[in-house]
Amino acid sequence: MRRVPRRGWSQVVVLAGLAVTLAAACSSAVDGRGTFAAGGASATPGAGGSASPSASPSGTPGRRTLRCSGGRVVSPSGSPYCYTLPAGFTDVSRSVTVDTSVGSEKYRSAVAVADRDLIIVTVYELQLDTDSVSDQRLQTELKDVLAQLSRQGFAFDTTTAERSTVDGARAFGYHAREATNKLEANVYFLFRGKTEVEVNCQWKQKAADVQRGCRDVLGSLQVRSAT
Repeated sequence: MRRVPRRGWSQVVVLAGLAVTLAAACSSAVDGRGTFAAGGASATPGAGGSASPSASPSGTPGRRTLRCSGGRVVSPSGSPYCYTLPAGFTDVSRSVTVDTSVGSEKYRSAVAVADRDLIIVTVYELQLDTDSVSDQRLQTELKDVLAQLSRQGFAFDTTTAERSTVDGARAFGYHAREATNKLEANVYFLFRGKTEVEVNCQWKQKAADVQRGCRDVLGSLQVRSAT
C-alpha cells in the first residue's frame, strides 16, 4: 500500500488530509492544510457505534443509491456521499480554497460554525477494493501516516484507531491536536470498496458545536458504492 502527498492549504490548519492509496507496496505521505473564507455561503472517534476488532473485513456491502433526507442535504454533484446539514452550521463548500492539489482527492464539502470550527468531508478514489482488505492492514497503513504527521507537529492521543461503522462502512477514528494554531480535531477514515471518505471535525473555540455537528454528520452520512 502507498499513500500519496496531499494538497497545500493556507491560513487554517486542517488536521487531516490522509488519503490512502492501496496497492502492492507502501510508501510515504504528507499532511495537508486548509481554510475557508469566513462569511461565505464530544463527537469522539467511534461515535458512529463500536465495532469489534477484527483481522478480516467487518463492513457491510455498500448501498447503490443515496437517500438522505430530513433537512438540507449536502452532496457535491456526482459524489458518492450525502449528509444532512447540522443545525447551526452553514454550507461553506464553495468557500473552501485549495492552493495546490496533489493526490487523488475527488470530492470535498465543508460546513462551519466559525472560520476555524468546521467539518470537512472529502472523498478519494483508491487503487484497490478495500472490501477485501483486513481491518488490521488498514489500521497499520493509517498508523504509518499518523507517525509522519507527528513528526510535523501534530499530536495524537493514540495511534490505535477507535473502530466503528458509519452507514455500514468501516470507520477508523483518531483525536488530533495542533499546538501552533491551538486546534483540535476528530478525524475519521471510512472505507467502502474503492472509496475512502475522510471526515475531519475541527475546532478552535466552538468544541461543543463541532462535536455535536460531527455526530450529526456521521449519523446521517450515506456512502454509495463506486460503480
